[in-house]
This record gives sequence, C-alpha cells and structure tokens, in this order.
Amino acid sequence: MSAFIRALRLVNFRNYADATAILSPGLNIVVGDNAQGKTNLLEAISFTATGSSPRTPNDPEAVRWGQDFARTEMRVVLDGDGSEGEERKVAVGYAPGQKKRLSVDGAPAQSLAHYAAGGAGVRVVTFFPDDIRIVKGAPSDRREFLDALLSSLRPAYSRAIAEYAKAVGQRNQLLRRIRDGFSSEKTLATWDRKVVQLGSEVLRGRERAVGPLGELFGEAVRTLYGPEKAAIAYSYSATLEGYAEALREAHRADTERGNTSVGPHRDDFAVLFGGVSMTTYGSQGQQRLATLALKFAAREYLRGETGRDPVLLFDDVMSELDEERRGYLSGYFLQSTQAVISTTNLEYFDEEVLERARVLRISGGAISDATRGGAGRAARERGTA
Repeated sequence: MSAFIRALRLVNFRNYADATAILSPGLNIVVGDNAQGKTNLLEAISFTATGSSPRTPNDPEAVRWGQDFARTEMRVVLDGDGSEGEERKVAVGYAPGQKKRLSVDGAPAQSLAHYAAGGAGVRVVTFFPDDIRIVKGAPSDRREFLDALLSSLRPAYSRAIAEYAKAVGQRNQLLRRIRDGFSSEKTLATWDRKVVQLGSEVLRGRERAVGPLGELFGEAVRTLYGPEKAAIAYSYSATLEGYAEALREAHRADTERGNTSVGPHRDDFAVLFGGVSMTTYGSQGQQRLATLALKFAAREYLRGETGRDPVLLFDDVMSELDEERRGYLSGYFLQSTQAVISTTNLEYFDEEVLERARVLRISGGAISDATRGGAGRAARERGTA
C-alpha cells in the first residue's frame, strides 16, 4: 500500500488559528458552507507535502491575518495498512521576511526541491476550480502544470527550471544592453551556451513525459467524456536537436526586442478533443472536464514513475458534474490510497459512498465531527450546515 496522511495540524494558516484534522486511508470528505476553510484545508495539506502553496506564489498570503508566522505539521504513514507502518513527521514553518523552514522527523530538509520531490513521504495531485486555466489560459499556465509535475519527481528538474529562468533573464538583460549600445554582440556566446545547456535539460524532461502523459490523458477523457479522441500536442519553439542553431539565428530579432524568443519558456502544448483545441473552441464544461482528465493523467503518471499512489486533493469537484460523472468520481476516489474532497453538499455522494468515507465538518476555521463508517447517514440526516 502507498503512503497516506494520518493527521495534519495548522497553526495560523489562512483562517485557522490552531486546528487538527485526522484523516483516514481512502475517501475523506470535507463538508461545510462556503468561506469556512475547506479550500484552505486542502491547500494546507499540499503546502505541507510540497513546501509550497498550489494557490499562490506569495507565501505571506497563507499567514493568518494579524499573525507573524504560519506552521503546518503532518504525520505520514509510509506503506502502512491504516493502523501500522513506519510514520514520518514533517513540518513547514514560514514567517514573512524569513527563509521557509522545512523539516523531516525533526531534521532540516536538504532543500525545497528535494522536499517537494517526495521528501515528505507523499506526493499530491491537486484540483482547484481555478485550475481550469491550465486548459483555458495562457501557455505559461500549461508549462507550469507540466513543470510542477516533473519537479515533483526529480529535484534535478526543479533546479534546471529555476536556473534556466535565471539564465534567460540574464541573457535578456544583456540583449537590452547590446541594443542600447552598452555591450557587444560577441558577449552573447557565453549566455547562449548556458541557456542551451539548461534549456536542453528541461526539454529532455518534457519530451520523456509528454508521450505517456498524452496517452493517459486520452484514456481519462474517454472515461469522463465518452468516445472522444483526445490528445496532447506539444509545440516547440525549437527542437532539442536544433535548439542551439535556432537561438543563434534569433540573435538579431532577440536584440531588437530585448528578450529571448527561443527555448522551453516559449513552448506550449495543445489540449485537443477530436483534433480541436479546447483552449480556443472548448466550452466551459469541456475545459473543466479536460482539466480533470489532465489531473487524472498526472496521478497515473506519478504512479507509473514512483510505484506509489499520490494523495488526491480535489476542491469542489462535484458541483458542476452530472450524476453519472459524480458516481464515477466517487468510485475513483474510494479506490485511491487516499483522497480528500471538499464539498458544500453531501447529497452529491451516494449513501453507500458516505458509509465508506470519513466526513470532516468545517465551520469558521474549526474542524470537527471526524467520523467514519456509518457516519454518512448521520451526516446526511443533520444536513450540511
């Protein structure tokens, strides 16, 4: 059995002053009214598992209003059966203006990149309603999705992405200096080599992943949407083989614009149903289903690469689905090693699903009524308030 999260504690995280959530293997349903903290709880789990928020790059936003730090702690059971198994204790502490503190069993983590790539003992796949931007939004949103997935597997990829972005930024500064007459074009050669070296590492990582991920995406779409031929089509600004030459050929144009036009930071991938771009022509419903399918594909890709099932964190996923798809997702979550799903309405889940799930009730940043096995009926009788 893959690892799962047994407990999470939040201190000064978003709207939580000090709260603890006890989780179980299998399906955990987080229920409550809007603006009570359901989404924040899922964010906190991801924050603790990866060291970063899936909702914002600005860590100060996660600190409770009026407080000067936030801390989350998590107990992870490694390959246990629900009652036994080695346990890992991980924690993330953050205070604005200070370096984030990551610890594993009381010892500082080697680095954020190592911690995010399974150092906490679990990996996660998240779905938040805003994630529809992966399909609907700009190429940068799709690149971010792909890079985050690959970084969760290999710290070296995470480092390459970060160093590549810095190298491109420094090359852009040099291009503007050349354009303005403060430097010679001959000085570009050094940064060309650096950019190509790091960019090639990024391209190789993406090339290895896009094919398998596309196949898994197609399978997920067929399950969610029907017999629609779906695919992912990666578009290169330059192929790996022609990268260095394409960068040299773009010298004049890059100098005029003051930015680098070739490389993985300019690439994109199309999300296609029947050969039609869902970014351009998809309806809101199709775009949402395509986003879900990408998340399912990411889960299967991680399972194939690591042999472990990631924890699924899906926020308000049921509200815009029909009854048939809700039934499918309920079964999908029940069969997962662990899934934490938020909702405002327990009526989205069948009685037998609630009987097998753990239900956590959220109200005003307080977590209560954690129940399992038979609690579904009682929870439904009391309603969702």
